[in-house]
Amino acid sequence: MKRHDVAKIEAGADAITLINIYEVDPERQAELARLLSEVTEAAIRNRPGFISVSVHSSFDGKHVVNYAQWASKADFENFMKAPGTQDQLKRFAALAKSVSPALYKVDAVHTVG
Repeated sequence: MKRHDVAKIEAGADAITLINIYEVDPERQAELARLLSEVTEAAIRNRPGFISVSVHSSFDGKHVVNYAQWASKADFENFMKAPGTQDQLKRFAALAKSVSPALYKVDAVHTVG
């Protein structure tokens, strides 16, 4: 069994990626980024199949991107069905003007060297 304990982007991996793009008013950006991090640390990171969450804030203040990795689609779907998950997602969405989530696979990774 492969241990997933660090964010790693790898083409062809079995893991799936959720990329959630939140459009926010600039005065809400920091609050949403903080809430995503706090809830991940307190509740999400211990769910079965969780690998990582990376929270990104745009320099223009208008977007927050949540990049989440899960060991499998089944693990992600179980998380989505877990008690409390939908309430957490509603808290995040309440701080945003719009939310655009989608699941992805990694096709390629290019690095220096």
